[in-house]
Amino acid sequence: MIPELSREDLVRGLRAGRITLVDVLSPESFAAMHIPGAISLPVVDLARRAAEVLSDRAAAVVTYCGGPT
Repeated sequence: MIPELSREDLVRGLRAGRITLVDVLSPESFAAMHIPGAISLPVVDLARRAAEVLSDRAAAVVTYCGGPT
């Protein structure tokens, strides 16, 4: 089960630095529109770049995409 997170909890966590927000869409989609503060890490690059991009091991990771999954 994946826990749900309210918008308010997400904003609080981002402001406190406890959450890393990751956009898993293509770089083109990220460039066109993304949530401010999000990191671009496309699904196709997760395995190769996760350790490099997600350097804060203490922060929870919240991912999002623009379509149904």
